[in-house]
Amino acid sequence: MSGLYQLTSLCWIQQSRVYATHSSVLFDGLDAFLVDPGVAPDELAAIEAFLDEHDARLRGLVVTHAHWDHLLGPLVFPDTPVIAHRRYLEVVAQHGEDLQDQVAHWAQAEGLSLAFELPRPTFLFDQAMALHTAHMTVQVLAAPGHAPDHCVLYEPAAGVLLAGDMLSDIEVPMVMDSFLAYVDTLRTLRQMDVRVLVPGHGSPTGDPAEIARRFAQDLAYLTQVWDCVGEALAAGADLPETRQRCAGIRFAQPDTYPNAHRWNIEQAYLELGGEAGPNVGWAQDWKVGES
Repeated sequence: MSGLYQLTSLCWIQQSRVYATHSSVLFDGLDAFLVDPGVAPDELAAIEAFLDEHDARLRGLVVTHAHWDHLLGPLVFPDTPVIAHRRYLEVVAQHGEDLQDQVAHWAQAEGLSLAFELPRPTFLFDQAMALHTAHMTVQVLAAPGHAPDHCVLYEPAAGVLLAGDMLSDIEVPMVMDSFLAYVDTLRTLRQMDVRVLVPGHGSPTGDPAEIARRFAQDLAYLTQVWDCVGEALAAGADLPETRQRCAGIRFAQPDTYPNAHRWNIEQAYLELGGEAGPNVGWAQDWKVGES
């Protein structure tokens, strides 16, 4: 038996023990697409077994963004076309060595030996692309904010949104790219007919009230941070004072994600024109052992 369970008629998911990360299989009974398959070897083996059990024809693998915990699937499915946003290449060019170090650090901690290589996309897209099978159409949509190459997938028949690293119930929004882009992305997605939400980390939900709550909570948090930092800068505050002014903003899991909140404040400070030295904001998260 695999570790996957059926969420809708076309969507199967598996939650990893690593960061509660979701792998998704979009499967119409014949053809399948994988989304962020991972993370641990036995979990990837379970996905492979699911495809074998169902005689699925694997048509493609979507990487929602170039963060290490989303990049291990292509190792197991080396002949499968990899789909990513065009800015994936930019992120990998800038942070490829960091990503290699992060995977190696995790593998060592888990006692694993992995011959990891950064995935090489077969297909790149800009704003959107469609994945088609005989019985299924899936939209792949650019969704920047968390990362410059971040994308989401939407299956309109059941209203399923595979949200990548957004709209989690266990994580604060992590603005590793742009506050303005993140807010614009959330506002755009909120207008869609989302009936089933699958975050990259956390709990999926088909409850309309919970889906609305997550959109509202994340937008409120991002707006509060942006406004607070803007007011601090207008008052002439430097970065340490700005951090202090905005430290009291409420956010999900404060005991788990104090660094994420601080780095979000610093990201907003930089975006709004504040001056700071190197290794400010989410630049710190790329380096193993420095977070």
